[in-house]
Amino acid sequence: MRVSKTDVIAGLPAELARAVVRKFRGRQMVAGIVEDLLKGTGFELDTVFGDLEAAGYLEKIRTDNHGDVWWDTTILGNSLAMASFGRPISRKTADRLVIELLGRARAYNADPSKPMFIDTLRVFGSYLDAEIDPVGDVDIELAYGRRISDMAVLRAYTRASGRSFNTYVDEVLWPSTELFLHLKKRSAFINITTEDITLLTANFRTIYRIDDDRQAVPPPRDRTLIGR
Repeated sequence: MRVSKTDVIAGLPAELARAVVRKFRGRQMVAGIVEDLLKGTGFELDTVFGDLEAAGYLEKIRTDNHGDVWWDTTILGNSLAMASFGRPISRKTADRLVIELLGRARAYNADPSKPMFIDTLRVFGSYLDAEIDPVGDVDIELAYGRRISDMAVLRAYTRASGRSFNTYVDEVLWPSTELFLHLKKRSAFINITTEDITLLTANFRTIYRIDDDRQAVPPPRDRTLIGR
């Protein structure tokens, strides 16, 4: 998803709207977490959340015992969280990015030392329309799973990376984070989501399946996917 800094989203400047939903990406939070973002902007917290909910970017998850409402982003909200404000890219460049992405996916799945596996990649968004040139981004849905579930083995793999982590959660999530970093390869034009895109659009194309990749290390028989 690519938007302009001059766009207005749910009554908010695009940059502010993106900053709000990014606070919630991947986790539930109470509305008060974004109060600092709205200070000095003239926007009221309740109005902002109501408008983002009405526009389909946020949804109420629950109300706790203290009466605080917990929120999370929708698929549309996650798409906004990943949005960039840069210039669009040519279709030729987008094609090259997809080819390189597929190469990295195959290389990852062919490596028996990797603790995760890529099950499928599906592309959606403006890239699918051959008449659009330039395109905004390459939007990819990723479904993946674990080859290794033994936490001791996973922690050993993480320690072997030589990285330091701010939190225990960051350490535990490193194998998944590494997979995302490997696929994106720092490209600002590749957006990867694990959301089920069929809830957002019927227009998508599968570009990779591990079952069709003869070089891939076979996934576990009882594979449980993350995403979709």
